[in-house]
Amino acid sequence: MSSNRTTADPPSGRVRVLPEHVARKIAAGEVIDRPHAAVRELLDNAVDSCATEVTLEIRGGGIDEVRVSDNGCGMDEADLDMCCLPHATSKIASAEDLERVSTLGFRGEALASLAACSRLEILSSRDAEARRLVIHGGKKLELAPHGGAPGTTVSVKDLFFNMPARRRFLKSPRAESGLCRRVFLEKAAAHPHLAFRLVVDGVLKTFLPPGTHRDRIAAAWPRLGSRDAWWESSGRGDGFRITVVHARPELSRRDRKSLQVYANRRRIDEFALVQAMQYAYDAWMPGGVFPAAFAFVEIDPALVDFNIHPAKKEARFRDLPAIRHRLIELIKDRITSEAYRRRAAAAEDPASRDSAQGRLMDDDGAADRRPASIGGGPWHRSRTEAPSARESAAEFGEAARRLRHERRIPVPPRGDGGVRYLGQAMGVFLVAEAAGSLYIVDQHAAHERILFERFRNADPASERLLVPRPLDLDRSAAMKLELRQERLAALGLVVEADDAGGWVLAALPREAVHLEDDVVEFLESGAGDAEGLEKALWADLSCKAAVKDNHVLDDAAARTLLEDAFALELPRCPHGRPIWFEVSREELFELVGRTV
Repeated sequence: MSSNRTTADPPSGRVRVLPEHVARKIAAGEVIDRPHAAVRELLDNAVDSCATEVTLEIRGGGIDEVRVSDNGCGMDEADLDMCCLPHATSKIASAEDLERVSTLGFRGEALASLAACSRLEILSSRDAEARRLVIHGGKKLELAPHGGAPGTTVSVKDLFFNMPARRRFLKSPRAESGLCRRVFLEKAAAHPHLAFRLVVDGVLKTFLPPGTHRDRIAAAWPRLGSRDAWWESSGRGDGFRITVVHARPELSRRDRKSLQVYANRRRIDEFALVQAMQYAYDAWMPGGVFPAAFAFVEIDPALVDFNIHPAKKEARFRDLPAIRHRLIELIKDRITSEAYRRRAAAAEDPASRDSAQGRLMDDDGAADRRPASIGGGPWHRSRTEAPSARESAAEFGEAARRLRHERRIPVPPRGDGGVRYLGQAMGVFLVAEAAGSLYIVDQHAAHERILFERFRNADPASERLLVPRPLDLDRSAAMKLELRQERLAALGLVVEADDAGGWVLAALPREAVHLEDDVVEFLESGAGDAEGLEKALWADLSCKAAVKDNHVLDDAAARTLLEDAFALELPRCPHGRPIWFEVSREELFELVGRTV
């Protein structure tokens, strides 16, 4: 029998302490796994140095080189000599300091990890004396005086040159470059008071001058919308302050990538707060699309712990529900107040309507009087090079899309002349005239919202069924129902366990006694998440009870529906779609080539 061991054989050696150079490579792999991780750590150090300007340069997607320069406080010879040792840091001195960390870095792992897996050079100047430190693969080669400007420049070359297995798993330079750019923008978003530059393969790609949070978001992500497409809202809570930069509801995305959360200037993954921002827009957006919002939470360091993830991507908050509630409140209040302002402006001055004039109102109430076709065009670019034809087309296309959505912001008829019902069109729309405009109203969406408000505001008193209705639930729906039993009862909907271990519907809200089959279907489907259970229930019942397409309404019923619709505080269906579309007299005349 052969004595050779195979790779499947268990190790036969005894427990041993790994050599230091092996342990350092393993530790390096935990902290630095890709070029963008080097970018993240070096930018954190640059910001912590009290710099006012930070420059990131990458070559070959960061695989060939990542270089970060700052004009911060720099390091003297003693600091430079120690900075690449494991767990060497100037940020904390004891375990108690972890309870009040206010810097981005604090573990002392990044430079040691980079020194172990790259060709690292650090040039730093303090008090007019500059020195250079050179370490290749964990081996110190040089620490000597060298000419240099104030601040620090760190160069990481040939990442993983001594770890070929790790290097083979890196993606293409283009893909790695994209990840580096994303980290750069996230760091810049969190520090709008600093100037940031990004240089890719020797070409300046992005320059972000100091400004407000709103300025920085608009400059860093120009394709999401120009500065006037964003609002900046702020508020406080117990031990924390929130600044949220959020886009108007007319601007939507197909994914959650533009919902970002920052805590004490760190980008973190916190789904509860991402979901909170999405929930705040719920009444204003149709299903399947998402808002764009950036939440910046400044919190007492004693109330949050960042020491739970190697890359500090997660945080543990002492009172996350309070932050979540305040974030939702801030966004909802802003959207509602802006809606009221637009309605008031429309009532006072027809010419102030954004839909007719193609203008957008800024935060201070001043109108942006650029032509509508310009929208958020190249004048809002943060990039230094001229836009390509494709980029210009994309920007103008985005401006046109934003303008189309602006036109669909429902504003009720103004003036005292009343509404004149003209008839039904295509079996779907009610057509009315008021104050020099034509209103095309979606009869199903309007009735759906009216019923939704009626259900939501009704007395939650229950009316018991003469014969309880058995529910056919799968395991998932049964578990959800058990968890939601108390919340459903507060809405007037009573479910009870029967003797056989199943569930029955025992009582309905008085407003929904005629919708027993629909309620049963909703419960059996397990629809609605825990946060939006009430909305999901009333929206589902409203949709099923509302007048359907191709249902002919008599004139009296149509007029009543129009009156109720125009009196709605929030003229959108429960799923976020606008209830009506307005065409002004001027627009109609223009369409047929007549002079107003």
